[in-house]
Amino acid sequence: MHEPADAFREHFLAIALAGIGPLQNVSADRSAPKAHLRSSITRLVLEELVRVGRSGSAGAITPRTSLKDAGVDDTALMDAVNRIEGRYQMRFCEEWLQGLRTCGDLIECVAVRMFDTVDSELPASAPTSARQSGARQYPTGDQNDNDLFPECIALENRLRDLKDSGLVNPFLRANERVHNRTARIDGRDVVSFTSFDYLGLTGHPDVTRAAKAAIDRFGCSASASRMVGGNNTILDELDLELAQFLGTERAVVFPCGYGTNASVFNHLFNAEDLILYDELAHNSMVQGASASKAGMRSFRHNDYEQLDSLLRDLRPNYRRVAIAIEGVYSMDGDYPDLPRFIDVKKKHKAFLYVDEAHSLGTMGPGGRGICDFFDVDPADGDLWMGTISKALGAGGGYLAGRERLVRYLGFTTPAFVFSTACSPPNAAAALEGLRVIQREPWRVTRLRERSELFLKLAADCNLDTGPSRDTPVIPIILGSSSRAILVSQLLLERGINAQPILYPAVRESAARVRFFLTAEHTEEQIVHAVEALAEVVTISQTMGLG
Repeated sequence: MHEPADAFREHFLAIALAGIGPLQNVSADRSAPKAHLRSSITRLVLEELVRVGRSGSAGAITPRTSLKDAGVDDTALMDAVNRIEGRYQMRFCEEWLQGLRTCGDLIECVAVRMFDTVDSELPASAPTSARQSGARQYPTGDQNDNDLFPECIALENRLRDLKDSGLVNPFLRANERVHNRTARIDGRDVVSFTSFDYLGLTGHPDVTRAAKAAIDRFGCSASASRMVGGNNTILDELDLELAQFLGTERAVVFPCGYGTNASVFNHLFNAEDLILYDELAHNSMVQGASASKAGMRSFRHNDYEQLDSLLRDLRPNYRRVAIAIEGVYSMDGDYPDLPRFIDVKKKHKAFLYVDEAHSLGTMGPGGRGICDFFDVDPADGDLWMGTISKALGAGGGYLAGRERLVRYLGFTTPAFVFSTACSPPNAAAALEGLRVIQREPWRVTRLRERSELFLKLAADCNLDTGPSRDTPVIPIILGSSSRAILVSQLLLERGINAQPILYPAVRESAARVRFFLTAEHTEEQIVHAVEALAEVVTISQTMGLG
C-alpha cells in the first residue's frame, strides 16, 4: 500500500490536477512559480526520482544532486517522467529532457513547462501576425507522407533497430490453426499463453454448435445496429441471461468492448463532472474520459485512501464524480479491494464504474466476477462493464446495472446506436458460454488451480511475477523492453508462445512477458513453460540485457 501523502501536497495536487485543463486554477506565470507551488513540485519530483533511483532514501538526494549520483540512468529517468506526466497531466517534449544533469534541472523543467499545454496553441482565428510570430513555420504546397507523418519513420527506425539487434518482431504473429491451447505458428505447434479464452469455451462443442446454428438462422452479420433492424432474439436472450448471471437488474450487449468504454464516458459525463480513474486503467476508459470534456485525473493504482482524500477536496466542485476501476488489471493480474472502493463511493456520493473484462469468468466461486469474489451486492456499484470476447469465448461488450440507467444507455449510447450489432454467431456463442459455465463449474475451479500452480512454480524459480494473485494473468517482470523481446523469442524456440509487453504500455523498468492461464492448460504444459522460462531468463541475464 502506498503511504498516504501529507494533506498539503494532496491539496496542491487536487488544485493542480482536477480541472478540465491542466492546472487551470493556478496562476500561469511560468517564469516565476509561487513559492508553495515550487515547493510542491520539488517534493513530488524528488519522490519520483527516489522511487526509480538507487539512492536509498528521500534524504539522500536534493535538487543539487546529479542524476548519476542519484542512480537515475536514462531508463529510470523516463520511468520517473512518465509518472510525473500522469501526476501533472502534462506531456514532455523530447527536447526538454536533453541536457538534464541534476535533480534540480528536472524540477525546473516541470516548474517552467507545466503550463505549456494550456497556452502553447493559438486558435485558428487568431490574427495572422500572432500565428506567424512563433518560431516554427510550416511549409505549404505538396508534401509527401514522410513529411506529414514522421511517426511512420520513427516506427520504421524502431523496427530496424530491433532487427539490427538480432531480435525478431514479436507482434502480429499469425496462428495457422488453434486447438485447445496449442497453436501452429510458422508450421510448428506451440503451447500458447496468449489467449483470453480463460475457460476454454472458444472451441467447446456446445458453443461452436450454437454459433453455427445462429449462422444458419440469421446469417454471419446482424447487418444493422440493434436500434434499426439489427436486433434479434438471441441478443435479447443474452441481455436477460447476462443480467441474471451477474446479479444486476438489466444488461445490454454492445458490439465492442473497447467502444463501450470509449463511448459511455463521453455520453454520461460533461464539463460539470469529474472522472477519477486508476492510473493503470485501460486505454479505452482514458480515451472515453478524455473525449467527455469532464475534468479527469488518475489516482495511484488500487489506492482507495488517496481516492478518498481527493474526493474529500474535490467532490463539492462537481455535479457528478465517476470512479473508474477494473475488476482485474490485465497487465499485472491484480485487482482492487472492491468493498473499500464501494465505501469511498458511498461516502462521497460518487458513481462507481467497474470494467470486468478480465474478471468475468475468472473471479468468484461461480466465475461471476469481482462481486462474486468479494460477496458484494452489484447494486452497491453503478455500472458493470465487461466483454464477451474473453471468458465467454465470443466477441463484443456489455453494460450491466440498474434498470433505469442501463435502459437509457441501451437507447442512446453512440457505440450502441451507431454501430452494427454483435453478430449472431458471437451472440449465440456467448449465450451458450454463459450456460456452459453454470453447467460445468469445474472450469472455473480448474482455472484457479492452474493459475496457482504457475505462480507457485514461478516463485520456486525466483521469477518476478509482480503483484499477480488470484487471477489467471501472470506477468514475468524483466526490467527492459529488449530483454522482454529476447525472452519471448527464446521461449518460442522452445515451443512456448508468450508475448512481451513493452514501454509505453508499461514502464520501461516494468517490461515483462505476460502469461494468460486457461482451464485447458495441462499441468505438464505449465511445468514445461516455467522450466523453459527459468532457463531463458538466465540466458538473458548472461547477455547483459537485465
